[in-house]
Amino acid sequence: RAVFSNLQRKGLEKRFEIQKYVTKPDRRQLAAMLGLTDAQVKVWFQNRRMKWRHLEE
Repeated sequence: RAVFSNLQRKGLEKRFEIQKYVTKPDRRQLAAMLGLTDAQVKVWFQNRRMKWRHLEE
């Protein structure tokens, strides 16, 4: 289980506000920028969308 730093979390949240779904190139760029793996970013976005949908209800 990955533990994200505050900086990483802020970066991910900021991108999530702009786009709920990230393309593969965007995901790779974001992962490189935040020092995460592509898979970590992918899973974070999946989980965050679930949380977002749940809050929308």
